Amino acid sequence: MRRGHFRIIIILTRQVGTPHFCWHTTGGHTHRVGAVAVRSVRRARAGAMSAALAMSRGLLVASGVHGRADTAGSGTLSVPKPFRSIPPTAPTCDPPTVAEVNALAEFITSSQRLLVITGAGVSTESNVPDYRSPKGAYSTGFKPMSHQDFMRSSANQRRYWARSFAGWRRFAEDTSPNDAHHAIATLQHENFIKKLITQNVDRLHHAAGSQDVLELHGTTHEVVCLSCKHVSDRKQFQKTLARLNPELAEAADHTDTEHRTLKFRPDGDVELAGEVVVNFKVPPCPVCARGPLKPRVVFFGDSVPTETHHAATHASNTCDAVLIIGTSVSTFSAFRLVRDAARRNVPVAILTAGETRADDLASLTVKKLAGETLRLVLETVRRKEMYGY
Repeated sequence: MRRGHFRIIIILTRQVGTPHFCWHTTGGHTHRVGAVAVRSVRRARAGAMSAALAMSRGLLVASGVHGRADTAGSGTLSVPKPFRSIPPTAPTCDPPTVAEVNALAEFITSSQRLLVITGAGVSTESNVPDYRSPKGAYSTGFKPMSHQDFMRSSANQRRYWARSFAGWRRFAEDTSPNDAHHAIATLQHENFIKKLITQNVDRLHHAAGSQDVLELHGTTHEVVCLSCKHVSDRKQFQKTLARLNPELAEAADHTDTEHRTLKFRPDGDVELAGEVVVNFKVPPCPVCARGPLKPRVVFFGDSVPTETHHAATHASNTCDAVLIIGTSVSTFSAFRLVRDAARRNVPVAILTAGETRADDLASLTVKKLAGETLRLVLETVRRKEMYGY
């Protein structure tokens, strides 16, 4: 089927339960829409994108999948049940309403210098658990290691690295960006977002194509020596740990298939038996031969690096709107950015499935899933830019 010079192909994958839309130009560039990444978005025309999405919906209805947008009744976007695939790590909530989607789209398009602040709720739809939701790690009594605990003893450092090593493959290799990451990256590329600040350490924003991401709390993808400050790549460090701990490395290879009872945590670590932790070997710094080595992550009780602090403050001081996505902004390092912007009478909007510390500062609050909602918001933003409604 053709619309202009675009060919639209719809593939329904039963395993995932989500439609994957594939469309391409006669020039051979492939653009994948829906649950799959949107590639080379800047090469696609906004009008053709809107038409492709609209036609895809019509074809789904014609194929017997009767999803619809009920604007005359409750205003709820009715997501077809066979295709609403929500991972167990994501909070339970209803789909977004038409009014909520339109309000978020209007908020985004009304800004010239939009600051977006994201958190763990953006990644829960990528099978990454969070801390504070009803399904989060805190609900099971889990307490993350603090900076003080990590520095207190080499035994604590071995415990951290053993658990992080065992969980790394699933955390870094077996997770992928969801619709929220892709929508945010696209909004960035199309100049709707001036600055993106994330509290997440998973680098899924980068994987989705976002650029100039300020990682407020660092990343697990890098390792820093606390003595000489040398920063190294986590993948190489993972190989070193595997060489020093071959038995755990072999067990980690089978974690997903043989140890599904292991509890994975938001920062990628897993629970391990005490004897495994005690015998785990952690190397010294490859540059200064000292250490200790630590992921370049701001632990609880740690401080945000000065350079990061200044960059985040500048973003807050120069924005004309703040959109909070997938976070309760409970940590002061993130909350102060919202508070300081609000003191300048900058409008604040929130998209997250739960209560937040900034609820009283927001003029718009949408308590829905980030990915499910932003996919529709992106479509609406493009339609408004193209057609004015």
